Amino acid sequence: MNLLKLKIYICLFVLFSCSEDSPSSSNNNIDGNGNTNLNSDIIPHKEYSLDSFGNILDTEIMIEDFDSAATCKNCHEEIYNQWASSFHALSFNDPIFMSMWSSEKNSHPETGTMYCVQCHAPAAFVTGYSLEGINSQSDLKHSDIPNIIKEGVSCDICHTMVQKSPTVHTQDNIAAVAEYFLNPGEDIKYGSIQDPDCSANEESGAHSDCQYLPLFKSSSSCKPCHDQTIRGMPIETTVSQWDEHPPLAMFGPSCQDCHMPKIGSHSSHYFAGVDLLFYDGVDESSDQYQQVINLLEQSATIHLGYFDTVKDSIYIEDNILYLPITVNNLTGHRLPSGTPFSREAWVEIKVFDSEGNIIFDKGALENPYDIINHDDPDIILYTTILYDQENLEGNIVYEPSKALSYDDRTLRTLFYDSHQYQIEIENSLSGLITVKARMLFRSFKPQILNEFHPSSINNLPVIEICSDSVSVMIP
Repeated sequence: MNLLKLKIYICLFVLFSCSEDSPSSSNNNIDGNGNTNLNSDIIPHKEYSLDSFGNILDTEIMIEDFDSAATCKNCHEEIYNQWASSFHALSFNDPIFMSMWSSEKNSHPETGTMYCVQCHAPAAFVTGYSLEGINSQSDLKHSDIPNIIKEGVSCDICHTMVQKSPTVHTQDNIAAVAEYFLNPGEDIKYGSIQDPDCSANEESGAHSDCQYLPLFKSSSSCKPCHDQTIRGMPIETTVSQWDEHPPLAMFGPSCQDCHMPKIGSHSSHYFAGVDLLFYDGVDESSDQYQQVINLLEQSATIHLGYFDTVKDSIYIEDNILYLPITVNNLTGHRLPSGTPFSREAWVEIKVFDSEGNIIFDKGALENPYDIINHDDPDIILYTTILYDQENLEGNIVYEPSKALSYDDRTLRTLFYDSHQYQIEIENSLSGLITVKARMLFRSFKPQILNEFHPSSINNLPVIEICSDSVSVMIP
């Protein structure tokens, strides 16, 4: 190999070995924790400091620095309406959150308030705004706290961000430690549009300047709310799951490509994920529902066979049906992700005889709120299980702050899982055997709803992600 080729290979190796968290230019600074902050010497941000309980000691950010989302509606009505129906807008105004937040405050009275608020109402967190007396949706609705807090993850939380945040590493005391790099109150908004046209007028009450930042096309902008470890356990680490997969970290697509796809000239602000407003019933005609369904239908495939092969790997021999099933994760993170301890994805299998009678089934529920037996090795189930003692011992819990160990049963990023069933076929049967398999999903385990919002359990939706079927002749 000549010297020129060697230099090229070295350059390519260095270039493609750098993920988003690797310093790639002289404009990056690395703090004492080894975290890289993009553009830290270009765009200033307002700083704050926390005490050991996660409360504000000192802050340069005032609550008045933030604009309410209603201000943005004047010029961005379509985007505003999309955001208003998203779970970003509901992050602090959701009954399940309110119930779990109350539990957290009771369990950790010194730290529980800001531990949850750091992501669900960031404006209150970075300003140290008191939330005393807010314990329910009714309290929030009838309070006089600023709209920017009621709005949860509002426009100004994202569009005043100037640097990416590090992963949130929550320690044993469950204190808030999130690091936001925000520059609100300076009459400027940041975003993903290159050469933006800022033509806001004074009557609109909006900003007069706007600026493009590459950060807004990067998965890193989704930190710290979507990347958190607790006691060293990677319990909510969607961004890290993406970043730890080399092809994704080097070439994309980013979180925004899937969760904020283009709608005309702008990115969708539904922030489609897997959560639905189902507490009073599901509105299947809503845009939010269609966004979630479309996303889930692209998240996985299921095949009756091995490695996406033709179905000749399914056969009957000596009255045994050999049935291999392969599930492929098509997402840029593990499946399920986000809060996998509250979510379940599983395979429902039904085998029918020639008369249409079910002769075998696994993973089939009579009701959407039935509990799945995670100890049954024949159920193909993807989730995370939290325990209140180390080494997967003790009781199962549904609040990560109470977990001391976890069993990660999620499906790896862009990977597959295979399982073979051996099903006994009665001698009396003849003709065709039909197999139907469905990949199903629900965003909440019934056990969580029973504990934190029991009135909604009858409306819990189970969504079909994908399906496959095959018929086999009994020899």
